Amino acid sequence: MIEAVREELASSAPEHARTVLRRNWLRLILESHTSELEQLCLAHPDPHDPHILLIRACCRDLLGDSHGAAFLRGQGLRVADDDFVACFTELLLAADTPSKAAAADRARVALTECGPDDDYPSALFLLGWTEVRLRRDLADAIGLLRSAAAEARLHERTETFRLAQSNLAFALTHAGLFTEAEQILDTLPASPSSSDWDAFEGGLPQANRGCIAYWRGDYEEAIAQLDSVVADSGPGHNFEALARLYLVLSLIAVGREDRYYHAAVLLQGVSRTDKHGVPWDTLRRVVSASLAHAEGRDEHARSLAAPALTRTGAAVAHAVLAELYRSLDEPALAAQALRLTASGALPRYARVSTLVTSAALRSAAGQGAEAHEHLDRALEAATPERILTPFLAEDPLIGDLLSAHAHRGSRHDDLLRVILERRGQNARRASGILTRREAEVLACLRTTMTAEEIATHLGVAYPTVKTHIRSVYRKLGVTSRREAVQSAGFR
Repeated sequence: MIEAVREELASSAPEHARTVLRRNWLRLILESHTSELEQLCLAHPDPHDPHILLIRACCRDLLGDSHGAAFLRGQGLRVADDDFVACFTELLLAADTPSKAAAADRARVALTECGPDDDYPSALFLLGWTEVRLRRDLADAIGLLRSAAAEARLHERTETFRLAQSNLAFALTHAGLFTEAEQILDTLPASPSSSDWDAFEGGLPQANRGCIAYWRGDYEEAIAQLDSVVADSGPGHNFEALARLYLVLSLIAVGREDRYYHAAVLLQGVSRTDKHGVPWDTLRRVVSASLAHAEGRDEHARSLAAPALTRTGAAVAHAVLAELYRSLDEPALAAQALRLTASGALPRYARVSTLVTSAALRSAAGQGAEAHEHLDRALEAATPERILTPFLAEDPLIGDLLSAHAHRGSRHDDLLRVILERRGQNARRASGILTRREAEVLACLRTTMTAEEIATHLGVAYPTVKTHIRSVYRKLGVTSRREAVQSAGFR
């Protein structure tokens, strides 16, 4: 591709050179010819042409030179802001959310007016890529990326198709549509080589899989996937930074205290400013506060988290923050964080998290009926994608609430049993007392299932279940089902 552009430029009249670059610059960036594209800009008959300067600004940003990008962008913005090149330069370079959103709105208009010298497939992808980061309407972003993938396939743009599919998987993941995201990831074409755009975005497929594993409660799998993305010298934004955040949350979930110091170092490397519409500082603060709480430094956790309550546009971060404040015994601040989740589109897994937090807050306030209503709504939202993490907090209040809900009976008994089994496994790992099967039996004892039903559920013989129950009683030093459940605590 780059050679074809070079040849066309060499045979073009000087006045035609800008048209050649305008027609190809987006594709050259997406297909990782960033350095070569910048050299072509420098060799242009008029390297100070506003379009050439804007294209160079994009090249500089993708190559890691944000200062150079800002200067060139300022020099180049001597054209109308609805100009095609100006629109899509802003999609790439605008850092704060309002500027990014305004650029996206102008780009939609520009797409309806594409001419023969405008690269429609690449531009369509960039609009979808932007809308995912803005989180204004994930369904719309998903539709844009589907359209971009289809357009790229029709035009035989292999690399643009791969990027569109990869970002579509990301959009689906962050909408909570994990199953479809995994299907796309499983069939994602391999990148022919390490590309400029991949370096710019940083580890998208592994970060996606790690996020999914985290919310499904598969913490060891999440750690394995995310460790493969995180680099101490990484850029601190895009998918590498997202991997850092979810890696730390996963380490907290399994209590890996031996890695907490390094986790804090990783968080220090996450950007403190918005980039491409993503509120990195809010995300960093919330996860850092969660880590401080896990380390027993609750006052420091409160200090870190406080500024996040003054910001909007970070719905997932505020869902995590609400649960953190609840665990810090700050119900009023937890409720404030919950209200902030309404400021943006809330993906399924974050909605489950807010419902579980709401249920716990109501239970603590003595509002039992409302607590169980919110918990049942959480189970309903969690069931299609098997979202477990919000139910697995090491908190006796949530454990007791789940136990009571199981005794009341639920339309979502299957998922509830999985949750109780997982909590039992976590308790066993923490105590080292029970075997895996004994922990599964103990989890079932917390429900209304009879010994015969437990045997059917676990696929073992009835006498075997009775043997496991006796062993559980002996190891816990109890003589009844009620005492066993109370002794285990499911913390």
